Amino acid sequence: MFGTCEKLMTHFAVILTAFLVSQPLLLLLICGPPTTPHGGTTHLSPMLVHASAADEAVGKWATQFGDELYLLAQKITKSQQVKEKYKEYNARVELKNGTELIQSITANVGKMLARKMEAVRCIQEKAEIVNENFEFNQTYAESNFTYYSSKYSTFNGNSSEQLEPNEAEYSYMYRDMQLNPDTHFYNISVDTEHSSVHVPSNVWDRKSTVLRTIQWSEQLDEVFRQNYQSDPALSWQYFGSDTGILRHYPAAQWTDSRTNKLDADTYDCRKRSWYIETATCSKDIVILLDYSGSMTGHRLHVAKFTIRSILDSFSNNDFFTIFRYSNNVTGIVPCFKDALVQATPENIETFNSAIAKLKDPKDYANLTEAYDYAFQILRNYYINRRCNETTNCNQAIMLVTDGVAGNTTEVFEQYNWGNGENGTSRMNVRIFTYLLGKEVTKVREIQLMACMNRGYYSHVQTLDEVHEEVLKYVDVIATPLVLQDVQHPPTWTHAFTDKTYDPLNSTERRPRLMIAVGVPAFDRSYCHENSTNRRARLLGVAGTDVPVEDIDKLTLPYKLGVNGYSFVVSNNGYVLLHPDLRPIGSNGKMNPNYNSIDFTEVEHLFEDQSPREPGESILNIRRAMVNHEAKEFKDISVKFHYDKMRRVSEEKQDYFFAPLPNTPFTLGIVMPSDYGKTWIKVGDEVDKNKHMKVNISEFFIGENWKVHPDWVYCKYHYLEGHEFKTPEAELREFLEKMMRLDWKFPEQYAEEESDFDDKDDLNCGRKTLGDDAYYCNKELVHLLIFDAKVTNFSYGEWKFENEQERQLIEKFGATLRFVATMSGLTRWQFIFGEVEVDTDQEFGDYHTTAIDETWYKSAILQHHQDNTESFVYSVKHYNDPLEDSDLKVTASHAIFPRDGGKEAPACVVGFQFSQTRMYERFFNITAVDNCNNCLPICTDDDVDCVVIDNNAYIVVGQNLNTTGKFFGEFHGDVMAAMVEKGIFQSIEVYDFQALCKEEPTSPSDGHSLLHPLKLLSLTWKWLIAQLFWHYQRVQWWADGAPFMEYIDNIEDEYVAVGDSNSQSAAKPKEDGDDGDAIFQAPEPEPKYTPCDMQSTLYSLQPESLVGINDYVTVPSTRPFLVKKIPYSNLLLVVVNVLMPSRNVRLTTEPTRITSYESAYPCYKLNMSFYERRRIEECFTVHENEQNFTYCGNASRLRLTAQLLPLTIILMFYLTRCFMRI
Repeated sequence: MFGTCEKLMTHFAVILTAFLVSQPLLLLLICGPPTTPHGGTTHLSPMLVHASAADEAVGKWATQFGDELYLLAQKITKSQQVKEKYKEYNARVELKNGTELIQSITANVGKMLARKMEAVRCIQEKAEIVNENFEFNQTYAESNFTYYSSKYSTFNGNSSEQLEPNEAEYSYMYRDMQLNPDTHFYNISVDTEHSSVHVPSNVWDRKSTVLRTIQWSEQLDEVFRQNYQSDPALSWQYFGSDTGILRHYPAAQWTDSRTNKLDADTYDCRKRSWYIETATCSKDIVILLDYSGSMTGHRLHVAKFTIRSILDSFSNNDFFTIFRYSNNVTGIVPCFKDALVQATPENIETFNSAIAKLKDPKDYANLTEAYDYAFQILRNYYINRRCNETTNCNQAIMLVTDGVAGNTTEVFEQYNWGNGENGTSRMNVRIFTYLLGKEVTKVREIQLMACMNRGYYSHVQTLDEVHEEVLKYVDVIATPLVLQDVQHPPTWTHAFTDKTYDPLNSTERRPRLMIAVGVPAFDRSYCHENSTNRRARLLGVAGTDVPVEDIDKLTLPYKLGVNGYSFVVSNNGYVLLHPDLRPIGSNGKMNPNYNSIDFTEVEHLFEDQSPREPGESILNIRRAMVNHEAKEFKDISVKFHYDKMRRVSEEKQDYFFAPLPNTPFTLGIVMPSDYGKTWIKVGDEVDKNKHMKVNISEFFIGENWKVHPDWVYCKYHYLEGHEFKTPEAELREFLEKMMRLDWKFPEQYAEEESDFDDKDDLNCGRKTLGDDAYYCNKELVHLLIFDAKVTNFSYGEWKFENEQERQLIEKFGATLRFVATMSGLTRWQFIFGEVEVDTDQEFGDYHTTAIDETWYKSAILQHHQDNTESFVYSVKHYNDPLEDSDLKVTASHAIFPRDGGKEAPACVVGFQFSQTRMYERFFNITAVDNCNNCLPICTDDDVDCVVIDNNAYIVVGQNLNTTGKFFGEFHGDVMAAMVEKGIFQSIEVYDFQALCKEEPTSPSDGHSLLHPLKLLSLTWKWLIAQLFWHYQRVQWWADGAPFMEYIDNIEDEYVAVGDSNSQSAAKPKEDGDDGDAIFQAPEPEPKYTPCDMQSTLYSLQPESLVGINDYVTVPSTRPFLVKKIPYSNLLLVVVNVLMPSRNVRLTTEPTRITSYESAYPCYKLNMSFYERRRIEECFTVHENEQNFTYCGNASRLRLTAQLLPLTIILMFYLTRCFMRI
């Protein structure tokens, strides 16, 4: 019986074994070979197909090289010990709730912004009260009143601008300043006890209305000081009057960026975005330019200047277009013909450039057709925006002409005065008319067009009148706002650069971007029965700037974690804050369209495969943010690029966003969908160490450590008097204070904020803070102390464990080790002692931003993708400056502590070693023949052995000059084959913020020599220049008008695109230099224009390497062997260079996109139709408007100004004639 059972069991075992052995073959026969994620067929597994001898030999090289690197990495970083320390100190891994996090962040940012709005409301309220009760004594003011002038007051004997000789008698008006550098105000010398006044050149400060405003507004100093003392984070505060004067706090000398001080000071607060947007809300404007035969010569010149001045008063919330009309109507920019485009800097510059190129006009003027065309354009937007259902629509037509030939009443009856019957409508479009020239007819007709359509009529005779006449439309549009007299709606601007910021000379890490909030102040004198002025007008706008950096600091970047970030989007979809927003262009100047970069231009979703064609997902995200919705979008596949857009990886991200209350902005956060869900949570480290009698300062001994320079750990409210050379010195002071028994963690804005809309709760007398008041981020400080404690043990004095360890480290020339943590702490240690270098810069000076460093991001991504103990190796890109004379390889590895079945990124350890030593060791290893001549060794000329990283950049190559360059530049055929085989994935990345250098064109010298009259032309131009220079010194316009060749270097939030590259009038040369100047033309300044760039980047797909066991062969490609170097992000590629190949050169360098069907900026026209949310709380209509406004009077002739303009015109045309020679 037992024998039978034994036989049965033996048979069963044999059958089972045969089945198990044959199962893979059966599956292969039934199902076919497995496929890769890219759709291709994998090679059979090594169990089924044996590797070739050459492949095994390369595999041995890769394994030995990888093992040595891994041993070196483990020895020098002590990664396992660091990981154990997190476990020893009970690091807790907790889940992050994105919804709760965005709610917390928006609440904190909202409290901060509410304080800014409250401060501005206090300025506005004080201004209205003081103005209404102020009694002006003109006699006293003209003889005894003095004030702090930003331009003319002296500090240490110097003023920002010199008085003209004929104004010297009034120098007594300007008090001397006492200024001191202030850290909070960017080390500018200021006076925080007083404000000062800026008066533009076209405004006379002794004019009664101007002098009155300067005098009464001096009382605003009290509220300025109170605001600053209760919220020391306040930036510049100011009040801009409708007279043109700007009172700003603190007092300071005016920062003047004019190259030539003899040019007129054109800064006018009434043309700044915070003023215009507060006064006029959003606008839809159609400008009609008379282009008939009568508009030749000087009138066309004035017309162009008038339109330019109008466009300067527009902002990103406005939409406009321009048509020229004669016997027909034509769009100035053909591709913008039937649409209103957003008033972005680049669109404004496009129209300015097109207008400047207009040739001499001709034919007759058909104004009726022009009006009809303009009304039809506006009507489309009137219907789409449902303007008949709301009063938030501001629409206007601006007519620039030298006269009208007929009656246009029928057009107004159809569109503006109708009752809805017979196709008529009542659109309430305002009409503003600008009548040009001295000799004009039918003035009454053109005046009535404006008066009967709630507009304003201006008669512009000379260039000096343009500026003031154009700005009068602002008061007209603001009339309903003033008449409602209840609400003072705050208006927030888009981003702009601080006026005192100079990108070319600044040492700041990031550009100084600001947003501003403005609140309108009303002049209520029209309400008084005995008032002689029955106009309802704007008194001015109160405002303050808010650094975008202050918002960023409140978004808890340490909690968002590595590869997470925050952003802020406006109601127009433009980004104010985003890690990929690059305000400074490649030329070192501000990017001309930095404040109108759309969200779709900085977020690169994987579904977006063509430039300027965003997919549905990104548009849905954008639409929700623009509409002020609180939403979340998860597992969105993106093209995650980093390292200056040279490296890329396909990642998944989660988006969370919510509106910022009482602003047009939406704040969002992004976190990686996988490792971004967890973080390291610690307890109260301060009290814990106090209880254990451990001084926390001991965790920060030495100088070889840094904290993130952009994060707030603890900070004094008042920076002046608390200056520190480094963030580390500041932290040390607070660490000592933390050991005191009375230590507390106060917040920056701890108290509950009142509802901004509730005027009764306006608190203009908040408790002021003491000189030593401070605030802290309690959570971040505890995390920092914990990280310092975890890493402190390992970063004392380096000691070798044994001689073998020393030899290994010396073999690779390793000199430095480091660790960086999620709390922003970076430590480094020299293995063989600190080496002095010429620049006195070391690792910690180059790498201060911890989780924002490229090697940190790469290590986290490597762990996420590979999930091994691997290290990431990289070398500097060949275009980047070296940190040392010896090229270093940087290795990094991510530490993910585990707790309760979860893991979270805690820190990254790493080291640096010599690339030359790595090169030598690699070729020592690959010089060994492992297969009896089946494969040439790497020192032979028959093969090219290259070590590349996971983005295909060369780390080790036979030619040292290839280090840090893209592999495809030298072996394009092999790189293309690896993409074809799925080893690398190619990803297209687009840069929509690029600047392209345009080569200047200049006539040849030979051409000039062929024309003897050229010398006469140059001589004439020199004479004219000399005449103008001497003429400028005479103030021949009472209001300080701009000169004929108007150069508008406006330091504005919205700088015209072309202005950044335009040259101001040069400083007058000495007489002895004039002869050389005639014959030596100056080298033209390089011109940069906005353009779109495209880069093809590559990302390693490690799973595709499985099963490759022999030469990879692709038609017309050199055969090659490829092996992954274990425990790393590196590949060893061995190319047979004796075999012929196709000539292919690939690159990751950005190239200009030229495939668009239309030219710049027309290929961006579709962006004008993206979802946008109109500004709310606009007051555009009031029933009593006609009782408290007027629509303009016929201008009086200025006899004193008649002769001089005629002379200038004559010179202008003579000069043009000679310039054509």
